[in-house]
Amino acid sequence: MKKSSYKIAFNLYSKFFIIFLIFIFICMGMVVYLLKISIGNENSWSSAPISITANFSKEIYFKDGKPQLRDSGIDELKKHKLCLQIVNKNGDVATGYNMPKDALRHYAPIEMVQLYKNQGNLGNYTMFVGSINNNGDQWTYIIGFPAKISKMTMYFNSDKASYLKFVIAGIFSLVMLLVGIYAVRMNRTLSNIIGGIERLASNSYTQMRGKGVYSDVYTSLNLLDSKLKSAEVERKANETLREEWIANISHDLKTPLSPIKGYAEILIDSEYTVTSEEIKKYGTIILKNVNNVETIVENLNFTYQLKNGMIPINRKEDNISRLVKEVVIGILNDPKYVERGILFYCAVDRVNFKFDSTLLKRAFTNLLFNAVVHNDQNTIIKVSIEETDKIYIKIEDNGKGMEKEALKRLFDRYYRGTNSAVNVKGSGLGMAIAKQIIEAHEGQINVESELNVGTSINIEFPKDN
Repeated sequence: MKKSSYKIAFNLYSKFFIIFLIFIFICMGMVVYLLKISIGNENSWSSAPISITANFSKEIYFKDGKPQLRDSGIDELKKHKLCLQIVNKNGDVATGYNMPKDALRHYAPIEMVQLYKNQGNLGNYTMFVGSINNNGDQWTYIIGFPAKISKMTMYFNSDKASYLKFVIAGIFSLVMLLVGIYAVRMNRTLSNIIGGIERLASNSYTQMRGKGVYSDVYTSLNLLDSKLKSAEVERKANETLREEWIANISHDLKTPLSPIKGYAEILIDSEYTVTSEEIKKYGTIILKNVNNVETIVENLNFTYQLKNGMIPINRKEDNISRLVKEVVIGILNDPKYVERGILFYCAVDRVNFKFDSTLLKRAFTNLLFNAVVHNDQNTIIKVSIEETDKIYIKIEDNGKGMEKEALKRLFDRYYRGTNSAVNVKGSGLGMAIAKQIIEAHEGQINVESELNVGTSINIEFPKDN
């Protein structure tokens, strides 16, 4: 971990140092850009006017005491589109070339001094001054460059100039120190983040607080930790439920298999004489238990197929009110439940809805059957349908109700509720299958229940499909 931290610190320090150097080069480039001017059609450094002015004295000669320009000098002036004045010691302009109309023809001593010191501007020209000697007479020539050139003069104490390097070194050291401090802070922050990720992997993470640019990273790590812990709790709960479910399924399979095996052994026992009536009786028992096994296996297979979208849903518009009514009549026609009190109510004869009649019939059969078998014979079960902006179906009873834990796990595939007063055999998948079918029809189902008061199952479907 330390080695990794050093690498991070070195990496950050190197990056900041490179950024600092890039910043310096950019500043230098800006200075160079500002120092560059355009003379004619060519680009040149700003020192070019000074250089041209200083060397132009070679292009001037005197004939009979009067200044003359060499051909090469005239070419130089034309090339750069320059203007020229040659002034005698009295300040009078003796000769000129390409001079603007408003150029002076005489220069006072103070004006000449100002030109020497600060240059000057004439229209679009910037004036530079040079001098030439002819037989003891001092002549001045003024060259105008067609560009706006600024001149900056800086005075400094040469005795203290040697300390400048220490100032620059100090500033550089301060910048490097600040970069180093920032790199160390960044290293500490990134080390905390990396450590948090490692603790996430080892399931030993603790919530962290972070400020600055990485606060979102800390928030995301904390949120990820919460989700991982929730997922782990859910995984363990599902594992426990799965084990319980496997134990229940194993028990439920053994229950019908025991009589099947026992009666089959009697039928094939050569020492036991079986009458035709006994064969019929034993065969009926065996068939009944085989059907129970088939139901358990079929329910198990059905719920996983439905969950994974392997069962096609053939939805057609039909009367859902009639479907529910048929389910109620079907249960009441069962001899075991003919005396049970199930009331059906719907204000209209027809409620249109697109549904798979086979699947939805199975869902409502499971829900009603669950209400019947888990309550005593005096329980009143009410089934009602209402159509407004949605289709609302309610199945409510005044029976035994459920505890909070049973209500919470009612639709879990791995859970089968227990009731000490009722011995109900089954796979524990009926309610889960019902919920899956309803949700496959874009519906919602929720249950409200209170112990010793009753249970209400509320289902709603969207009208437009």
